[in-house]
Amino acid sequence: MDYFYVDRNDVHGMNLTLRGDECKHLVRVLRKKVGDHIFVTDGQDSMYEAAILSVGREEVHCDIVDLKLRVNEPKIEVTLAVSLLKNPARFDTLVEKGTELGVRSIIPMTCQRTIPRHEKHARLESIALAAVKQSERSFLPRVLMLTSFDMAIQNADQYSLRLIAHEKTEQSHFVGAVMQHHAGAQSVLVMIGPEGGFTEQELELATAHQFIPISLGPRRLRAETAALSALSWIVGGW
Repeated sequence: MDYFYVDRNDVHGMNLTLRGDECKHLVRVLRKKVGDHIFVTDGQDSMYEAAILSVGREEVHCDIVDLKLRVNEPKIEVTLAVSLLKNPARFDTLVEKGTELGVRSIIPMTCQRTIPRHEKHARLESIALAAVKQSERSFLPRVLMLTSFDMAIQNADQYSLRLIAHEKTEQSHFVGAVMQHHAGAQSVLVMIGPEGGFTEQELELATAHQFIPISLGPRRLRAETAALSALSWIVGGW
């Protein structure tokens, strides 16, 4: 079945209403009819199986016939704090693939070696939403506003495990081994630096705030590849 997104405010009891782009896609592209069944997520861990009751030009009304929670969501909640990249298209891909892999939140950062200093926030949110529907998730990752490395560090106390990828970290601290050692972690913040990597000063600040340096293997990875590799190890199997 096809997947759609509904604003939580448009879910009332056993009914929901699709509007805007979701309505247009259902009506004009997929040409769904009354009686057809679809899957709809509210992006807050609820997945509805819904039967179409009426189809209009601006709204589609549905009857909820089943509800499931945390469909296709990993057990561990992962937040990815990652530096903006020189090529915005690569950052777009990172958001898309990170969403498919199960990331819970994405924090775009500026670090000492970050070159761009702004991002198109609405575009990133749109990319995340499309990836949620494509990967059949029930949670829409939050794409937070652009923040500095220092501010991200200061706000890290809420996570039970804090990781920072650094190319000089010894292989004994490979991310897979670190995750095995912290198998009980419920929430993880993993930081990925810009193309030039984190500076020694940034690494020292992170370790002073209980971040664990991790290795992603012996090969030198692009920043977006490093982020997706880390997510795969952290989310996979947990």
